[in-house]
Amino acid sequence: MKTPFERALRCAPPAASIALVVACAACSTTGTAVGELEQPGSKREEAVTFVWKSDASDPDRGKISGTLPDGTHYSGRYFEVVKTAEADIYGAAWDGWRPYWSGWHPGWYSGPRADFDWPTFVEIYTGRVIANLKSDDQKVQLRCRFAIDNPRAGLIGGGTGDCQLSNGAAIDHVIVAAN
Repeated sequence: MKTPFERALRCAPPAASIALVVACAACSTTGTAVGELEQPGSKREEAVTFVWKSDASDPDRGKISGTLPDGTHYSGRYFEVVKTAEADIYGAAWDGWRPYWSGWHPGWYSGPRADFDWPTFVEIYTGRVIANLKSDDQKVQLRCRFAIDNPRAGLIGGGTGDCQLSNGAAIDHVIVAAN
């Protein structure tokens, strides 16, 4: 059974087919994620919502932003980790943090607790999405990692994750809504 896209290509004249392919290639996707902010020393959890939008030219990357309950707004970039990509593509993810996020060990990884190098990081995070955000005043960093339900679909397929602020607060139980 053909998809609606395939049927449209088959029925459209050649020039229209090319235009349809170009138009769809330039599409971006958007979505939301919601988590629970846990401040150090506090037992109260407050909801935090993130909004993301993929780059039209590369849906594995995009912009992400969110506002904490105190009104502090964060924005930055997200990246789906791909095993075949070069390490320097992810340089913005380490801005303000130790490279490869050494010291913030994922719960799903049972390997050594030593500092990560690029091969170790890419082995652990391939098929996951990472994000690095900064507060509007550039004083506080926020990093997130998401296990995505369908790596081929990216964030639009949904997933779960957690985030950490440079002040020690955590945003746990983040749910990426599937669209």
